[in-house]
Amino acid sequence: MDERKWLLVAGLVALAVLGGCSFTDSNRLEGDTLDGTVVEVVDGDTIDVRLSNGTVERVRLLGIDTPEVHVATQPDEYEGIPDTVAGRACLRTAGENASRAVEDRLWGEHVTLRLDSEADTRGGYGRLLAIVVHENQSINHQLVREGHARLYDTDFSARDRYAAAEDAARDENRGLWTCRVGA
Repeated sequence: MDERKWLLVAGLVALAVLGGCSFTDSNRLEGDTLDGTVVEVVDGDTIDVRLSNGTVERVRLLGIDTPEVHVATQPDEYEGIPDTVAGRACLRTAGENASRAVEDRLWGEHVTLRLDSEADTRGGYGRLLAIVVHENQSINHQLVREGHARLYDTDFSARDRYAAAEDAARDENRGLWTCRVGA
């Protein structure tokens, strides 16, 4: 075998090995899914998932934002919620409720992580951005619909559907939306 053919074969083998060992933006395909088990709930919009290959990924639920439980929540991120002691306390409780809802549904459960072709694969903190599917339901959408989360300002394919769910939750004063003035 001449040197060029040998280099080509060696390069292809290296690509095949590397492609099977890691998940990065560069080898992402549209419609990618990953399967795993939830091993930790960090808060209402962040979980740790042990993938089928044994690695653990920190996953940020794509398209949503729940009130903070580990740092101060910014009421101005939630339409109509006052930046007062009462508004912040209400959001803290809503964040705890969101975290508990995620823990009750997902801790120890098998999930599918769906990556969105219109969204980034990783967020600013290196977390994998995904729609978390459990029992054929999007947990991300459920959290918005129930008022545990708001729509996050990012691009993804189901954005309009999530916006409608947030509008309905806000109009019906579900979950965190009970924290609004005059709710």
